[in-house]
Amino acid sequence: MNSQILERVVASGVCGIKKAELKKAFGKECDTSLDELAKDEKIIVDNKGVAHYVWSKENYVSHISENDPKFKIISGLVKNLENSVNQLKIDLASGPQADPGHRVYSDFKASFDGALSDLSTSMGWVQFTAIRQKVCDSLGISAEKFYSLALQLIESNEGKYEISTGGQEGIHVRGLLHGYVRRL
Repeated sequence: MNSQILERVVASGVCGIKKAELKKAFGKECDTSLDELAKDEKIIVDNKGVAHYVWSKENYVSHISENDPKFKIISGLVKNLENSVNQLKIDLASGPQADPGHRVYSDFKASFDGALSDLSTSMGWVQFTAIRQKVCDSLGISAEKFYSLALQLIESNEGKYEISTGGQEGIHVRGLLHGYVRRL
């Protein structure tokens, strides 16, 4: 009887089927079968209004993603996270040997963070000029390369750095010169 009930539930699609209809078709013994199928995670029993409905697992996910705005949002976030994790796996599998720029960027980030830590004031602010001099000397890169990497670092790590306008040189964001930086 479990297979017959499961076939009927799957055939009901995204709309699901009322538990009462299953009881009419299969009798009161279907409760035991529904419990077994639910325990095996082949079906989902949930309320839809005042009635109990039964869905297959896949159809329930489709139903809830169409009808529950919170689930839509969470599902979207999970998919984005899954895509990010998969991209990181690909990046790690290819290794730093596959991307020589990755080593330059990671060396720059370490040097930038070290200079920022060494040069920061009690408020944490440091002029880009001072960091540039220290980082360019230690890595042997040009000022243009420094500012290109600094902009990339700050944009890719939102919430970790704060930039402020002012100074004689720095990075340009939204048309303004930002000459100061601090780590949050």
